[in-house]
Amino acid sequence: MQLTKTNAEGLSHEYQIVVPVAEVSSRISDRLKELQRTVRINGFRPGKVPISILRQRYVKSVMGEVLESVVSATSQQALKDEGVRPALQPQIEIKLFEEDKGLEYVMRVEVLPHIESPDLKKLKFTRMKVDTTDEEVESAVKRLAERNRAFSEVKRKRKSRIGEVLVIDFNGAVDGKSLENARGKDFSFSLGANNFLPGFDEKLIGAKAGEHHTVNIALPESYPDQSVQGKEAVFEVDVKKHLEPKEIKIDDELAKALGLEDLSALKEATRGELERGYNAQSRTRLKRDVLDAFAETHDFEVPNGMVEREFEGIWLQIEQDMKQTGTNWEEDESQTEEEARAEYRGIAVRRVRLALLLSEIGRENNITVPQDELTQAVMERARRYPGKDQEVFDYFKSDPEAISGLHAPIFEDKVIDFIIEMSDISEAEVTLEELYRNPDAPELDGQSFRNKEDAKRSRKNSKGSPKKDSSVKGTRSKEKSSSKVVSD
Repeated sequence: MQLTKTNAEGLSHEYQIVVPVAEVSSRISDRLKELQRTVRINGFRPGKVPISILRQRYVKSVMGEVLESVVSATSQQALKDEGVRPALQPQIEIKLFEEDKGLEYVMRVEVLPHIESPDLKKLKFTRMKVDTTDEEVESAVKRLAERNRAFSEVKRKRKSRIGEVLVIDFNGAVDGKSLENARGKDFSFSLGANNFLPGFDEKLIGAKAGEHHTVNIALPESYPDQSVQGKEAVFEVDVKKHLEPKEIKIDDELAKALGLEDLSALKEATRGELERGYNAQSRTRLKRDVLDAFAETHDFEVPNGMVEREFEGIWLQIEQDMKQTGTNWEEDESQTEEEARAEYRGIAVRRVRLALLLSEIGRENNITVPQDELTQAVMERARRYPGKDQEVFDYFKSDPEAISGLHAPIFEDKVIDFIIEMSDISEAEVTLEELYRNPDAPELDGQSFRNKEDAKRSRKNSKGSPKKDSSVKGTRSKEKSSSKVVSD
């Protein structure tokens, strides 16, 4: 094999590779001899078919196999000889391939940059700490009781109110034609919860059991059936039952209904759940600080191909979110599509750079993901699809990219844990508001965030301030992200 570097601009390298006639011819002959032992042709005994006959019949397919194997072997050897690690699969352009002339091809490849890992022992970070007060526990138990509140049927017929439940039969139609998946029987919904079609339950506030109502409502732009999005729908509704909430009782009976021994055990379990949630959020904030620090101190060049793949995945998610919410760029006054593309491309660069840095730290410190943890991750995924466990296992077994998608976040967390372990970590007492505050947001005017829901931003808000991530993983599950951390 003759290897010549023909171009090198930044991380983009180009090589010319020539494989001599003798090697190509030898590989073709060897493959024909392998076929001779297995191919059966009428008129010839097994293993006795002349090579000349095999050449006439199979030379094209054999040359295809040889081309693939020779390119694979020589390109890998070339990368090894050059001492470079490819960022993505090399691009191959065949210039010449004939049995009596040999093989000549061009390999274009983006290589991983040289990365200097930081001295982790010199890093300093602050871990947020929140004390779980008795008041927080009491408040959480009360919310738990409200979510598990029992309802009883209203004995004396009266108008329904917000917070009460109606049990209805309904049938929806547009232009006189019944809507698919817009009919139901004994459907229960809470008035004021707005968990059906937007505005639907508002029109039934005050309805009584036994009444029939006709509800006219505009279907949202996010309605699954695109042909009726935005159109006026007519729902014929029969109110079958009217339920009112029973008085909330926080006692041993509530605890037993939730599978615990008594109220004391319920409070203890609730305290533990709160503390786990606070600790998880504290780690998320600490991880964010680590990544922000790395982003500020590392500015090495990143492979453009990886950035493009990451950006394409981000943008696909943006488009899907816009379609789901029925929004478009013309309606958005905060940002044009061009501005958004530039902003999200910057995010893609950050993600790829951080992914490569964490990968290098993991590689240098021999951080790996044990097989049993990968297996556990597959099992957890399989549990999401009851009855299809084997299909899920077969899918991950047959698709290396899918396994990589499970491997990446596990590896990333292990590297982050290692960085935190090696760094100088101090603790600071903070309030819940400070713990759950969006680091990119301005002052929150006293807003209190007491659960993880504040992390879920609408597409429009996230489009306005998507400055940083607390993770370097891709934003989507279906797309394969090039910035997933890899350990090799």
